[in-house]
Amino acid sequence: MSFTNLLEKYDFKLASASEEYKQRRKYQMALFMASGAATIFAARFAFKSTMARQYVPTLFQGNHQPPTSYNFTTDAAVAVGTGTVLCGSVSSMIIFGTCWMMDVSTFKEFGWRMKTVMGGYEKQKQLAQMPLDEESEIIQNGLNDILEGKYDDIE
Repeated sequence: MSFTNLLEKYDFKLASASEEYKQRRKYQMALFMASGAATIFAARFAFKSTMARQYVPTLFQGNHQPPTSYNFTTDAAVAVGTGTVLCGSVSSMIIFGTCWMMDVSTFKEFGWRMKTVMGGYEKQKQLAQMPLDEESEIIQNGLNDILEGKYDDIE
C-alpha cells in the first residue's frame, strides 16, 4: 500500500493535493529538519566546549585561582561564538517551523498570511469603501488629472 493510498483511505486532504504542493511541503519540512539538526549539533558543540573549558583543580591546587596558562580572551571568544551559533540555529528552527506550519515559502506570502491573520484584509476593504474627505479628494483628483494629461484647470 502506497503512502497516497493510505492518505486516501483515512480521508486526508493531502491525498488530493497536487504534486507541486506536496513538493513544497516536503521542502519546508526539510528546511525545518535541517535547522533542527543544526540546533542539535550546536547544542552538543556548546556542551562539549563548556566541559572542555571547565577548570578542575587537583588535590593540592587552589580552586580560587585559574591556572597561569588560562586565556580569558580565547574563553570569551569561544563563548560568544558558541552562543551566537546556538542562538542562530534555534532562531532558524523557530522561523522554519512557523513557516512550515503556516505554509509560507516567501516573504510576500508571509506578508499576506500576517495580513489575513491580523484582519488587515477586512480593514483594508472597509477603508476603501469609506468616502474621502474634501482635501484628499482634491489631491486625488489633481493627481488623476496630471496622469490623464489635463494640466490646466480650464475646461
